[in-house]
Amino acid sequence: MSSIEAFKFVKDMAGIGNRWLDTEGESRGREYILQKFKQFGLEEVHTEEFAYLHYQPKRSKLEIIRPVREILDCQPLEYSENGEARGEVVYAGGGTVAEFRRLDRLGVDLRGKIVAVTSFAPFLITPHCERRGAAGMIVISDAPKNYIRRLTAKLDPEAVDPRPPLDKYLARFPGAITSEGAGELLLTLLSAGKVVARIRHEAQYTRKTTSNVIGVVRGKVEPMKKVIVGGHYDSQLAGPLVWDNGTGVAAVLEMARVLSGKHPLRTVVFIAFSAEEIGLLGASAYARQHAEDLAKNAVGMINLDALSSVFPAENTLWVTRNIEALSRAMAREAGWRVDSVVDPSSFVFSDYYPFMVLGIPSTWIWEYPPIHPYYHTEKDILEFIDSKKLLKVIEVNARLAFHLAYAPRLRR
Repeated sequence: MSSIEAFKFVKDMAGIGNRWLDTEGESRGREYILQKFKQFGLEEVHTEEFAYLHYQPKRSKLEIIRPVREILDCQPLEYSENGEARGEVVYAGGGTVAEFRRLDRLGVDLRGKIVAVTSFAPFLITPHCERRGAAGMIVISDAPKNYIRRLTAKLDPEAVDPRPPLDKYLARFPGAITSEGAGELLLTLLSAGKVVARIRHEAQYTRKTTSNVIGVVRGKVEPMKKVIVGGHYDSQLAGPLVWDNGTGVAAVLEMARVLSGKHPLRTVVFIAFSAEEIGLLGASAYARQHAEDLAKNAVGMINLDALSSVFPAENTLWVTRNIEALSRAMAREAGWRVDSVVDPSSFVFSDYYPFMVLGIPSTWIWEYPPIHPYYHTEKDILEFIDSKKLLKVIEVNARLAFHLAYAPRLRR
């Protein structure tokens, strides 16, 4: 592993800039990875196209109507319904299951109400609001300096199952995301009494296509057996989004560079996924298309997403039980301290999920909690990436990938 090469890949992704779907940046990012895979000498380098529902914001407005009239800074909640919601605001804290159960016990009826939450993952909250008949959602961003995170109301709940019509992937209400400062005003008013707010959301939804990028290092002894190494190259709407996920792309490329030309026992498939930010759609499309082969032959999936920043955070393993011991062992060998272990089946959160659903041993080694303070904002920039930490995380993942690819007998 080379910190110089890895950080160069990060800088290249930062230079490409924003990679929101159907933009020049996304196209440039895809072509950059495609050319790198070819330059490294990977085999079977190609793209695989899939359909998705494209989101293009038009207008978004959030205003308090009572007890005062105030227009709040906001960004649209992506993949929420077009239209207007007006109603009493109910604050649901962090939007956890426990918080909604508390509201239920208190007899708080959310039908026709606007639910306000402080969260960076509203897609986990949308189902609770929909089931209770909420009219809208206000997400209070906790990013510092009143930066507003760009967030989506939905992720892909079907994973590898056949997809329903694409328009089913909208939240059944309009939503808006507001700044920390505006959120404080809203909460202050709520502490004093009833607050009525109005959300207006208008966006264009269009069926389009995008592509995953794939390259292979063919195994020499058990070529049908596969190790999947993947990370997404798309980004949210604003900023270069270097931590999420220029770092993951850099890890995919550095591991591909080092392994290219080698002769592993098993095949290693490197994948740069698209459309992760709007629902894990690239990973889901790949898992659906190759489901039978993956279920039979994949020995592991290594997800590379949001890997290293200068901000303090726990070293976390999101890992299925059937690969936890091996992941811990590789972390120890690399000198990477494991602070916490999370069962990834609890969350639909990143590109490991569609593979995990197929029963494939899956792992995501990253930094959380807390979340990067500028996650999904314009300030997710190169200067907040720690190159030494990045190399260490890549080393852990590489050790895991190499064991899965080379070991005569796999450890679990």
